[in-house]
Amino acid sequence: MTMPRYFSVIAPASWNKSGTTKVTVRTGGAYSVYLCVGNQRLGLNTDEAWALWVAMSNALTTFGPAPDWATEQATTQAVPADRES
Repeated sequence: MTMPRYFSVIAPASWNKSGTTKVTVRTGGAYSVYLCVGNQRLGLNTDEAWALWVAMSNALTTFGPAPDWATEQATTQAVPADRES
């Protein structure tokens, strides 16, 4: 089993009191990819994760360019598992 790696961003969320939610993707562990949006969790295999990526990318292009909050948090670096809060 590979060491888990975490990728997180904070996104606007009008449905909760703080107005934001944390979106985290973990790679490694029991599932190849584990998606968490707020308190919602979804385990995915690699093919399902890629399919989600393609579908989301295709859908979001209809809204135009990414908002500033998204581009400011875009990175290709993972947070080490021992530093994830």
